[in-house]
Amino acid sequence: MMTKKERIKTTMSHREPDRVPLFELTAANPVLESVLGRKITGFGTGEAKAASIRASMKGEDAKRAMIRENVEGMLEMYEKVGFDMFWFRPTEYLVTVEMGLPDNITANFIFDVDIRVIEENTFRIESPEYGFWSVEKYEEESDTCVTVNDSIKELGINELRRYVEYLEQADITNLHPVIDDGLEAIKIAVEREKKQEDGMFVLGAADISCPTFVPFLPLFLQTMVDEPAIVERYMNSTTDGVMPILRAQLEMGVDGILGAVDWCHGGGPLFSPGMFRKFMAPNLKRIVDECHRYGVPFIKHLDGNTTVILDILVDEVGIDGLHSIEPAAGMDIEWVKKKYGERITLLGNIDCGNLLTFGTDQEVVDAVKNIIRAASPGGGHIFSSSNSIHSGVSPDTFRAMMNAVGEFGSYPIALSP
Repeated sequence: MMTKKERIKTTMSHREPDRVPLFELTAANPVLESVLGRKITGFGTGEAKAASIRASMKGEDAKRAMIRENVEGMLEMYEKVGFDMFWFRPTEYLVTVEMGLPDNITANFIFDVDIRVIEENTFRIESPEYGFWSVEKYEEESDTCVTVNDSIKELGINELRRYVEYLEQADITNLHPVIDDGLEAIKIAVEREKKQEDGMFVLGAADISCPTFVPFLPLFLQTMVDEPAIVERYMNSTTDGVMPILRAQLEMGVDGILGAVDWCHGGGPLFSPGMFRKFMAPNLKRIVDECHRYGVPFIKHLDGNTTVILDILVDEVGIDGLHSIEPAAGMDIEWVKKKYGERITLLGNIDCGNLLTFGTDQEVVDAVKNIIRAASPGGGHIFSSSNSIHSGVSPDTFRAMMNAVGEFGSYPIALSP
């Protein structure tokens, strides 16, 4: 039997390990609670984001306690179910004016804020010094916490210019103290897994700051056409802010980095391949190259249909792995394996939007077998869902998936074509 780290490294080297490795970006309640026997908020969910806002309102001690509880709880859960790899982003619990998701928070993005409740489960977060603000709303039923308004959307292109100018002049030579809490969580994961006889492969997080899920996205996309220099400055300055957080994780000894900013939907990217090559790819390559300088792989998560930009990601940016190859968006993991499987590792891709939420156990088992048959032979495949184990996934279908990977994922793969 290989260790978990050996299994991942063998797979990433496009060789066959002892079995197909297992990974999930995140796991939410009720699956999380069913495994642990207690409830934690975890991370990567609306519940977690709302909890971090409330903890920040109580003070630094409350936030630090929440971070430690959640990171240690997630590590325990991942170990119990047999995942081989763990991912955490050190900006997960930072609360600042939300010009992007936690993935988008950069070292030059962080400033002191005031938080106030303006109605139930709705928070206004504002920088008293710089005047930037956003409004966050948590919906318990859908487990989402999203930015519903911000100062750039409200004030337009002049506010975007002012924000870019702020990013360009912000001091990032010394990381803001609030980042230390997230980096401490990375340290907990790295040190804990090193001490384990069979410790998991630990992924940190870094990505370009495409403002995909924020109210000013339409303005940003229009600015690509009308004033491309502003977008170039935005991408350059936000990537400048990513680099010191990335290096801090690499220095701590993470085994790899995963970037989880989305910019594709079911029909394809939010922008043309040409615009992706111009604005996004050079900055993403800076991150990938830095990972490679430290000898660790970079895995790119993208929901949606990524077909038209895969050549750029693989050949020009140089990613080492692709997650999550979403079948509901028309992504065929067998096709991706045939075209790119010798150059990148594939992570995916059982449908979590419908199958793991509404499917039967047998339908889940059949899907697991089909994915392993298509993607696992020869190595280079890590089994995961098409996004994450979200709050709609039941413990029953989750267990059916895990058991099926255990039954059919041993090498050599015995499933016939």
